[in-house]
Amino acid sequence: MAMTVMRIGQARISQVEELRIRNHIASFTKDQQLLAAHRYWLYPHFLDDQGDFDLVFHSWIIEIGGRVVLVDPCNGNGRPHVVPYFNMLDVPYIERMQASGYRPQDVDFVVCTHLHHDHCGWNTQLRAGKWVPTFSKARYIIRLQEYEHLAVGHASLGPADYNKGVFERSVEPVMKAGLVDLVSGSHRLTPAVTVEPAYGHTFGHQMVHVDSAERHAFFTGDCFHHPVQLVDPTIPFAGGDDMQQVIAMRRKLVELSADLNACLIAAHVQAPYAVRASRAGSVFHFQAGV
Repeated sequence: MAMTVMRIGQARISQVEELRIRNHIASFTKDQQLLAAHRYWLYPHFLDDQGDFDLVFHSWIIEIGGRVVLVDPCNGNGRPHVVPYFNMLDVPYIERMQASGYRPQDVDFVVCTHLHHDHCGWNTQLRAGKWVPTFSKARYIIRLQEYEHLAVGHASLGPADYNKGVFERSVEPVMKAGLVDLVSGSHRLTPAVTVEPAYGHTFGHQMVHVDSAERHAFFTGDCFHHPVQLVDPTIPFAGGDDMQQVIAMRRKLVELSADLNACLIAAHVQAPYAVRASRAGSVFHFQAGV
């Protein structure tokens, strides 16, 4: 389930899958003209002939220059959740990670693009009735604005809220362990890896930029959930703290991809995982993969 799936310059990129949920494009758009116009790159990669695809919940592992960066540690096991797909998971995530050649103690940095339940769950594991850090030798990179927003609001979350209990189980334990770096602006982890703001989906959302050997990739978290949202950035899905910022961020990502020939790798997109944009005058064209 975990393997090297691509290389960006000198960076080795591996994937650790937790779970996947079957979905249909009608959850995003029913604009058949739009889908037909972009069939040339959406099919068969990101849609099948029935309009189905998988929402994939997985982490990305970036290894470069002897450092290991894990992006978005998914939902985590043993957590109650109002959505049955996520309720009390028992998934061999750590075993899949080890099968790819990495152990939790090998991770130098854990980047949570944001603090929704499915992006920070494996920050911790339950041991003897206590939530303890999974990656005990890593620095956890969380945006200050995101942390403050969750820390203030977690007590008022209703029982049906998707993020109920996230602060207590997945954030507070790593903070108390002294493993968290609260960052602002652009924050460089290694000479080739930078964490950058990408606001909209949440007020403190961030993304990871890999820049190696004249190759670029952006691990964009939930800036978009399906590549069709790059074509029409106004298409909603799963809400957003600031939809105008969401739209602006998607447009910015397309421009960055075209200008830098960069891969855009979102948190929940199925294989081949990446999208690239190119520009012909004022018109953007897209392709699947690196």
